[in-house]
Amino acid sequence: MENLIYILICFVVFMFGASLASFCGVLLHRIPKKEDFLKSRSYCPDCTKTLSWYELFPVFSFLLQGGKCRKCGVRLSPQYIIMELLCGGANLFAFMTLGFRYETLIAFILFPVLVSLSVEDIRKTEIPYWCTGTITVLGLAALVISRMPHMFPSIPWYEHLIGALVISVPFAVFCFLGAMGGGDVQLTAAAGLLLGWAIVPAVLIGMIAGGIVGAVIKLRKKQSTICFGPFLALGIAVGYIYGYDLIEWYAAVFWI
Repeated sequence: MENLIYILICFVVFMFGASLASFCGVLLHRIPKKEDFLKSRSYCPDCTKTLSWYELFPVFSFLLQGGKCRKCGVRLSPQYIIMELLCGGANLFAFMTLGFRYETLIAFILFPVLVSLSVEDIRKTEIPYWCTGTITVLGLAALVISRMPHMFPSIPWYEHLIGALVISVPFAVFCFLGAMGGGDVQLTAAAGLLLGWAIVPAVLIGMIAGGIVGAVIKLRKKQSTICFGPFLALGIAVGYIYGYDLIEWYAAVFWI
C-alpha cells in the first residue's frame, strides 16, 4: 500500500511539473505579444480555436492527438511535449532526491523556469526577464528562510548575498567587454542569490558543458558563438541539488 501511495505521489509530482511547463510555454508565447495569460483561454496558434480541458492535459493530450490540432490538423511544435517531459522529469528527480522539504518546493518552480529560459535562449538568443525575476524571488524566499534556522535549517543568510555577487560581478566585466550577454549576468546574480556558494560549481559545470558543446559545434559548422543560457541552466540545476556536496568533495580531495 505504501509503495502504491508513493507511486501515486510521484505521478502527481511529474504531472505538476509538466503542467508548469505548459504554463511557462504560454508565458513564452504571450508575454512578448503583450497578451493576457491569466484570464484568456489557451488556443491553437494556427486556427485560434479555443482548446478544451481535455486538449490541455500535459503530455497525454499531445500524444493522443498525434501532435496535431484537432480542428485544423496543423502539426504542433514538439517544443511543448519536450518542455513538459523535461520539467516533469526534473521535478520528479528533485522530489526523489530531496524528499519532503522546502527546498523541493523551490525546485518545483526553479526547474520549469530553467527549462523555459533555455528554450527561449535557443530560439531567440535572449533570456526572458520574467525567468530571471522568478529566480530572484526564489532567492529572496531562500534568504528569508535562512533567517529562521530553528524552523528551516539552511545555509547562512550572508552566503546568499555572497553567491549573488561572486560570479555575477566578473560576468558583468565580461559583459562590458562584449564577451557575454547581459541576460547571463542577470541569471548568475539571481541564481547566486538562491544557491549561495553553490553557484561556483554550478557555473563551472555550465562553462565546461558549454565549452565542450561549443568546440564541437565550431569544428562542425564553423560557428563562432553559442547560447550560454542552457548550459548555465544545467549547471544551476545540478548546483541546486548537489552544489554543496561538490564543494565538500573538492575540499576533501584537493584542499591542502
